[in-house]
Amino acid sequence: MDAIGAQHLSRDIAQQQHWRKAASVREGRQAGRDPDASNLVEFDETLRRYCARDGRTYEKRLLNGSWV
Repeated sequence: MDAIGAQHLSRDIAQQQHWRKAASVREGRQAGRDPDASNLVEFDETLRRYCARDGRTYEKRLLNGSWV
């Protein structure tokens, strides 16, 4: 694996760990993987920002243990 591949893998692992911060994901009430992960552009403690192929942007916030 080259450096770029390692960076992509590292980011994928980090975003998956971030998604699993939600109790609803860990308990099976929300999908185990973010269905919009391919559109994810950044994430921080309680926020995930996305950009769809059509340029539309949107967010998901961690509220009461769920991504909304």
